[in-house]
Amino acid sequence: MHRILMLVFLLAVCSRLSAQQPLEKVLTFKGSTITVQQFIQQVKSQQQLQFTFDEDVNALLSRTVHIRRNTVSLKEALDWLATDASIHCRILNNYAILSVMPAHQKTPAAKPDPASLELPQPSTKALGEVVVTALGIKKSERNLGYSVAQLSSKDVSDVPQPNVLNSLAARVPGVNIRSTGSDPGSSVMVTIRGQSSISKDNQPLYVVDGVPVAPAIQNPAQAVDGKQTIDYGSPISDISADDIASITVLKGASAAALYGSRAGSGVILITTKSGAAKKGLGVSFNSSAVFDKAWMFPHFQHEYGSGDWTGSDNTISTGAWGPKLNTGRKLVQWNSPLDENGDPLPLDWVAYPDRIKDFFRTGHTFTNNIAVSKSGDAGNFRLSYGNLQNRGIVPNTDLKRDNLTFSGTYHLNKSIHLSTNLAYTNNRSANRPSAYTESVTMQVYKLTPNVNIHALRNYWIPGKEGLQQYNPYSTDDNPYLIAYEETNSYTRNRMTGNVQASFDIRPDLTLMLRTGLDYYALSEDQRRPFSAKRNPKGAYVLENDNFKEQNSDFLLTYKPNLKSDFKVSVAVGGNRMDQESSSNQQSTGSLTLPGVYNLSNAAAGALVNTQSFRKKRINSLYGIGEVSYHNYLFLNLTARNDWSSTLPKENNSYFYPSVSLSAILSDMLNIKWQDLSYLKLRANWSQVGADTDPYQLYNTVPFDTDWGSVKRATISFNQKNSLLKPEIATSYEAGVDASFFKDRVGFNITWYKTNNRNQIIQVPTTIASGASTMLINAGNIQNSGWEIGLNLVPVKSTAFTWKSDINFTRNVNKVIELTPAVTSYMLGSTDGSNIEYLIKEGTKMGDFYTRSWVKVKEGAYAGQALLNSNGLQQQDADFVKIGNYNPDFMVGFNNNFRYKNLSCNFLIDWRKGGSYYSYVAKSLIQDGRTTNTLRGRDAAHGGLTWTDANGTVRDDGMIMEGVIANGDGTYKPNDVIIDAATYYDNKYWKYYENETYSATYVKLKEVSLTYAFGRSVMQRIPFLSNLSLSLIGNNLYTWAAAKNGYDPEITMSLSNQRYQGVGHWTLPGTRSYGAKLSCNF
Repeated sequence: MHRILMLVFLLAVCSRLSAQQPLEKVLTFKGSTITVQQFIQQVKSQQQLQFTFDEDVNALLSRTVHIRRNTVSLKEALDWLATDASIHCRILNNYAILSVMPAHQKTPAAKPDPASLELPQPSTKALGEVVVTALGIKKSERNLGYSVAQLSSKDVSDVPQPNVLNSLAARVPGVNIRSTGSDPGSSVMVTIRGQSSISKDNQPLYVVDGVPVAPAIQNPAQAVDGKQTIDYGSPISDISADDIASITVLKGASAAALYGSRAGSGVILITTKSGAAKKGLGVSFNSSAVFDKAWMFPHFQHEYGSGDWTGSDNTISTGAWGPKLNTGRKLVQWNSPLDENGDPLPLDWVAYPDRIKDFFRTGHTFTNNIAVSKSGDAGNFRLSYGNLQNRGIVPNTDLKRDNLTFSGTYHLNKSIHLSTNLAYTNNRSANRPSAYTESVTMQVYKLTPNVNIHALRNYWIPGKEGLQQYNPYSTDDNPYLIAYEETNSYTRNRMTGNVQASFDIRPDLTLMLRTGLDYYALSEDQRRPFSAKRNPKGAYVLENDNFKEQNSDFLLTYKPNLKSDFKVSVAVGGNRMDQESSSNQQSTGSLTLPGVYNLSNAAAGALVNTQSFRKKRINSLYGIGEVSYHNYLFLNLTARNDWSSTLPKENNSYFYPSVSLSAILSDMLNIKWQDLSYLKLRANWSQVGADTDPYQLYNTVPFDTDWGSVKRATISFNQKNSLLKPEIATSYEAGVDASFFKDRVGFNITWYKTNNRNQIIQVPTTIASGASTMLINAGNIQNSGWEIGLNLVPVKSTAFTWKSDINFTRNVNKVIELTPAVTSYMLGSTDGSNIEYLIKEGTKMGDFYTRSWVKVKEGAYAGQALLNSNGLQQQDADFVKIGNYNPDFMVGFNNNFRYKNLSCNFLIDWRKGGSYYSYVAKSLIQDGRTTNTLRGRDAAHGGLTWTDANGTVRDDGMIMEGVIANGDGTYKPNDVIIDAATYYDNKYWKYYENETYSATYVKLKEVSLTYAFGRSVMQRIPFLSNLSLSLIGNNLYTWAAAKNGYDPEITMSLSNQRYQGVGHWTLPGTRSYGAKLSCNF
């Protein structure tokens, strides 16, 4: 009786709607048009229904229906029908999913009085959120036997990020996001479930609207001396956050298996917005202004000025071991004027404590986006234009970006549907900051405390403009010369897009055809002036890089309408990927005339031309099978076979299967506990992999620089291998999802283990073979771990709501084996080969090693430093592990508070464990520039009184910790006094573990405070449908365990993603704050 009354109520509602506009022409079910009444009958006859709306679903469902004194929408009426929890309705995009489920209560809830109607919301978990999966297929989350994470448009656009990948940080378990710098245009490195490949870059595959695109990190540009790198940003950052509808992360191999050899490190799917969201014509506008302020600096000392380690008054020195400042003394300095005899005059010996922060300016990023959309019966479209204007914190640096995107869908008839997504982006900059020893950060940080930064603004010596710079020290550059003359400009034009046709051959059979393109052209221009320390005669580089990838695919899907408890879906498809890239560089390390940046101005014999070209093709076939039983038991099978052009013909075919199972236990077991909303178990097994780069099968003889008029070629000592096989990743995953108390409490737990075998690595071989190394398949790298997500709604009322999401990630990496002939393998080295990245059986990827000091092996002094007779540490010959740059675990904590029209969000990022080595700290300590070098400087700082070799009595004596050998096998505590400068030089410059720090940190990653203006405001402004204003902030606070002034998140190397954890001269950490305005018409 209760259910009959509800159906009568819904019939009344629908008939009222039908009187306003016939719904029979709106609802489409199984390929044919049915009436609302027929639809209601179908609700009771089947376990699950899916139907689409030919017109915009939001416009339809928002139409009001009058019920006595209440006004409700069709959506609310459908939800009201689910009062007894036996019928569930979920509206997502242009789809509605209705399920008939066993009642959660033993007795149906009493029908409320319509005059005081409270319309309950069905459990979203029970209905299943729709997520985008591999190949762009949309599925209900309850069907999936693997873990996925999906971010909404709101998640990525509420607090604007110049690189949208930063929005993933602390939001998605299993995903490690790190930026290469604090500059808004910096690249972002993404690792999903740990590093798995020895030879590959461990980046996920990026797919935009179903089409794979260029990776997030390109090989950084080499500066003119071949050692420096310049970050021109991630191509993936070309996408504007305002154009993104959702981002889906396919973390496990099962989720990504349909992408085969390209999915070894996971997949990130980006779906852009379409015009289907709003019926009729709509306009949206978003504008934000964000300001960046450098604030995270090393702890510089301001007590002692320029001087060397001897303790003399030599105040024209790059070191900061000179006399004490602010004592009233006058001393000759680097900028002393000359008297009539040409002798320098002494100046006030004072400190300039703001010299560092005064160099960096307040940066800003202005972002604007406007979009026009329209939706109708025949289709929809969306046209968007976005603009970004950035001014960097380094003078004369900038970033500009223009985005133009179009998406459209056209229904040729009821059976043929055409769609397209097109995007053009122009990225450009007049100057991007350099890294490493060309970094302006290095030159600013190395200024001694007695240097006034403002005195360096005029960076040319008067009368020698363009020829000789004005700088304090002969060994370093004026920072303003770097900022204004050592420029790195670039322009990147990029086009991406796809065209898709869908054919409804029968109600149960569809065919999709699609082709997509990703193309960009990058032009770089690097200039170095005369008197630059690394290029005293100037330099000039022109480089043009081109990248193109085309993907064409088809998918034939069959969904028979079985009159049983089983539902079946099968699909077969194929893909062809063609990728090619080229690079053409012309450079000169010496100019004839200063300031003339033209290759014809290259000095005789100094012009170098370099070209490269790569092509690759992968052909693929794949199949998908899905079986469900009673809408609570789901089996998913996938299979893919790839044929890669980069592997030998005998081994170029490889097969990637996956199987996953999902069971909705709360439905299958008919659990009667009323506080349990949803309970799901899932498990999967799969294999994916990775091929290799082009041209790794046979040795070639590349041309080298000409020797006068003689052409030269180079023979490689790295032996290629024509028998290579693809890397194979075998993955196991299991998990549970649950929600309680009407979705007020929910959690998901995932365990996974992945073994990557057949690693493609270079191993040493006997030189008698004609090569020093050989490319082989070997190794087994294992990643296993746990991912936990907790969703809470602690407070929920009409006026106030508090939602909280917490995620936890722990990944354990282990090198299971290499090869019998190789017990350790060096991934690479840095800092003059003093830091080496080694992997050994039983250790972890990410370990880094260095030479330590000699220690006493045994006895009472075991473990203490064994010093030489001069009281100094001695370097050991063996390398020892000093750290691993991967965190022990990561935690993200996201909170949302809403009070009426006011909402507040904040996101906290906590990373525990891991280490990093700071070359910057080593350099600054050796030169006496930081506060941790004050101890021992004088008697007031604990210095010992001693007499040096010149007979000078000094009070800067220190004793190195350790013991000295007596010569008879015994030891004595060290008692040799050395000066403070020698102490810090010996302890910190030569021994790298002293500059290895904990990478643990907690960051207030994002903050936003948003006010959504009410209806009273909307009514005053014609056509305005919503208006909101937000105050936003990024990285407002950082707590670092090391407490040394360095940002552990950006201690990253640009040159190789397989080894990180070394902090060079990156820009200081920044805080960002601003405002955003959003409105729709």
